[in-house]
Amino acid sequence: MFMFRSRRTTLAKRLWKARVSRGGGDEEAAAVEGLEGGEAPGGPEAALRTLLKHLKEPQLEALATAVESRGAELSACVLLPRDPTWDALLLCCRAWRWPDLRLPCEVKRLPACRATKDPGCICCNPYHWSRLCKPESPPPPYCMLPNDRCRHNELEPSDEYSWRTDRLGSSCYGSVTTNGEGDAGEREWCKLAYWELATRVGRLFSVEVPAVNVFASLPRGDGLCLATLARSLSPVPPHDSVRRTRAKIGLGVMLSLEGDGVWAYNRSDSPIFVNSPTLDGPDTRTLLVYRVPPGHCLNVFDAGRAASFPPRWAPAASGPIDRCSVRISFAKGWGPKYSRQEVTACPCWLEVLLVSCR
Repeated sequence: MFMFRSRRTTLAKRLWKARVSRGGGDEEAAAVEGLEGGEAPGGPEAALRTLLKHLKEPQLEALATAVESRGAELSACVLLPRDPTWDALLLCCRAWRWPDLRLPCEVKRLPACRATKDPGCICCNPYHWSRLCKPESPPPPYCMLPNDRCRHNELEPSDEYSWRTDRLGSSCYGSVTTNGEGDAGEREWCKLAYWELATRVGRLFSVEVPAVNVFASLPRGDGLCLATLARSLSPVPPHDSVRRTRAKIGLGVMLSLEGDGVWAYNRSDSPIFVNSPTLDGPDTRTLLVYRVPPGHCLNVFDAGRAASFPPRWAPAASGPIDRCSVRISFAKGWGPKYSRQEVTACPCWLEVLLVSCR
């Protein structure tokens, strides 16, 4: 029956099979008949079949590449006209990523999406979008970090805290991770320090582009490759927890400097855990650690909140890290609810050193 099926129909069938909720064989056969011109019953599945029938072959190709690679290949945009009678973006996101998504306002476009700004069209590639992870108000702590855990004897003998003044005139602690590695360039907006447990791995990575990827080890892509940094260590095998966590990082995280601050897009299949001074009030004695699930994003450094902090604000922190940095741990959380009390006990974590606080 399907011996001479066209490539277009084959792509549509691949997409139908790749849905988050798959049907049985009879349902699949009926769906393919619908894609080839048959009548479809009402409901979401009929809307999806109608969408697939109207997509052009290059659009089906781009969509199949993104869905089957689970975002490893962002592929091209899938531009569709906006229709007041139905939402193609919501339909695609529900079909291939988040079946429980309720509204299109719950997702945010990734910086890598190159869709035009034509208000009459929208990109419906679900892997060009990330689900918003908004803290509730008031935000419940995933865990809290008591500031009395910061002990001077945790620092290396050669490391000392030093006061610096940022461009806005507010005082910030300098990072002990920089270790005199040079001042920031005019175009840099942050430096990245990668840690495994309490050991800094490799040199600082300067970021000038608006968005940067931090990933484990991929044959394609640009940004900070953690496997490359890890090879700079001595040939001593990594700790078991480090090795296991490295294997979970995958596509990692995308960090993006945007108009309202710094956003983190979790592109891995494991959660990330974020600690940032702007995720909590400036007068608090604790900092909160937030869990960002896979496929979600969070504003990890709110520029508006940071500008409203007192001039001599300096949040509490623990371990040999910058008190004004953003800390991101891959796959593992830390705090009183965990066996890992400090971020320096996490197997693989990232320190985002913002230039505005240097």
